[in-house]
Amino acid sequence: MSAGRGRDKLREEIKRELSAIVEFEARDPALKEAFPTVMDVVLSADARYAKVFVALGAGTEDKETVLAAFRHNRGFFRSELARRLPLRYTPELHFVLDETVEKSLRLERLIEEDSRERGP
Repeated sequence: MSAGRGRDKLREEIKRELSAIVEFEARDPALKEAFPTVMDVVLSADARYAKVFVALGAGTEDKETVLAAFRHNRGFFRSELARRLPLRYTPELHFVLDETVEKSLRLERLIEEDSRERGP
């Protein structure tokens, strides 16, 4: 197996496990109310650092509070990840809000409004 495929497999495993941890085991009320979804994980070249992109559920108003909760609980997420995956080094997690879904919905609304204004 090539190194690239191995990293992709590791990235997907981390994404899958983090998704389960966030959904079922996170106890922080800010995280429970926000209904977060792990959208993607980007690993550094040596796989010691992982940038985790998280999207929040619709209606989440205070995104900074949720991001602060992720940062506060990153030790918990990392230790759970270490317990579930047989890795020599568990990557250090850095959480980032993924606003791709929100931006695409906003763009879709703008296109829809524009097509209504132009008529048939």
